[in-house]
Amino acid sequence: MSEFIIKKYKSYENMVERKEETAMKKEYLDKIAEYGQLIVVSGTSGVGNKTVLREYLQDHEQACVSVSVTTRRQRKHEIDGKDYWFVSVPEFERMVRMGEMLEYTYVNGNAYGTTKKSVEEARARGKNVILDVDTIGAMKIRALCPDATLIYILPPSWDELKSRLSSTGIYTEEEVNALMEIAEEEISCANSYDYILVNDTISNTLSRFVQIIHSNRYSRNCMKEFLDSYIDGEVKPHVQSYKEALL
Repeated sequence: MSEFIIKKYKSYENMVERKEETAMKKEYLDKIAEYGQLIVVSGTSGVGNKTVLREYLQDHEQACVSVSVTTRRQRKHEIDGKDYWFVSVPEFERMVRMGEMLEYTYVNGNAYGTTKKSVEEARARGKNVILDVDTIGAMKIRALCPDATLIYILPPSWDELKSRLSSTGIYTEEEVNALMEIAEEEISCANSYDYILVNDTISNTLSRFVQIIHSNRYSRNCMKEFLDSYIDGEVKPHVQSYKEALL
């Protein structure tokens, strides 16, 4: 065989190897990215967590907010299935009894909740699901979904929080004081969260929020299902083949 043919053959082999390596890398990355994260965010009234999440969702199509189920009366501008899923009280109670709720709560006589199905379906599509819930809801989710990432957003100071609440023009002084008391109770639970953010400015907080979600993608909790399938599909068959070859 001539030297020219040998070189061409080796060049072809290298090209095939590179293609196979590229295909393997692509499949590997696809497997990692195929299951979305569950991000749970909490913050007391006036801290600005809803603004941070709204800004984040505008620039990140792979993320979504789970649509809550509620027994509250539908308002004129609201769309069923987009703003909320509106259900009757008996239907909501049935969902709770059947264990369909990931978390739920009651506010001013109305029930609000997040279904397990809606979260799991979105994550299965590769979406990072973000839930904005109170501390009680966050702890319920942590118990049911150990792989959830919990982020608590703090105000830069106590005085700033009171100032933000007062400047809205929505609350009376009595209501502001009541919200401050609730804030004291909620903030005391912040040490049960995975990450703490101080919302000094929206841009700074948004930048930190993005960093957390990006780096957290490869954490032990988020990679658990991938790792289990990798061991079952990649490692165990090779180990079994090796053992059989030694027999």
